[in-house]
Amino acid sequence: MLAEMSLELEQEGTPAAMLERVSHYARRVLDADDAGILLMRSRSRFETPAATSPRVDEAHQLQIRFDEGPCLDAITGQATYLTNDVEHDERWTQWGPAAAKIGIRSAVGVRLASRGRGYGSLNIYADRAQAFTTEDAAVAEMLAAHATAAFAAAEKVEGLETALESRTTIGQAQGILMQKFDIGADAAFDFLKRISQHENRRLYAVAEAIVVQRESNSQPGQE
Repeated sequence: MLAEMSLELEQEGTPAAMLERVSHYARRVLDADDAGILLMRSRSRFETPAATSPRVDEAHQLQIRFDEGPCLDAITGQATYLTNDVEHDERWTQWGPAAAKIGIRSAVGVRLASRGRGYGSLNIYADRAQAFTTEDAAVAEMLAAHATAAFAAAEKVEGLETALESRTTIGQAQGILMQKFDIGADAAFDFLKRISQHENRRLYAVAEAIVVQRESNSQPGQE
């Protein structure tokens, strides 16, 4: 099943699609009721980009609210946390009872991280107590390792594609300014930077606006 998942992850086009796939595999492999991903965008900003149901994000939000729980701890503490009785687990005295109220009885949180970067955690939930074994946690760790490698590779490719698109758009905007004002490439780029700084907008956004305006003016009926 891990081999099957790895092949499917290679076929997914975006990091978000990969995380969605991993969540569904995690629920299936561990015979769980829910699974999802908690990503850390900064020390104070988290998001749930993939989940098998809305309850996963609710469980994550409760952890963020109380600043405790297996998913958060998997990001900042040890790599894996397992609990088969969330309501009475003394490690999370606030999150546990709150999670039990939304039907969660057992949980596994596993860190998603490469050697140089932490991404977040893979989190798996069950409606029954004593749902997971240490062997299940080990399987979750393998799922997380595959997911991290695939996600990191896809994110790198997506970043390169975005950078290439940005460079192309900026180059197009430079060409438009060079033609319109009869100036050189360096002067056109400096012009773009000044607008970017004055309007407090990203350089790419300024360039994109110029390109879009030119394309709009080039439509039939436009002067």
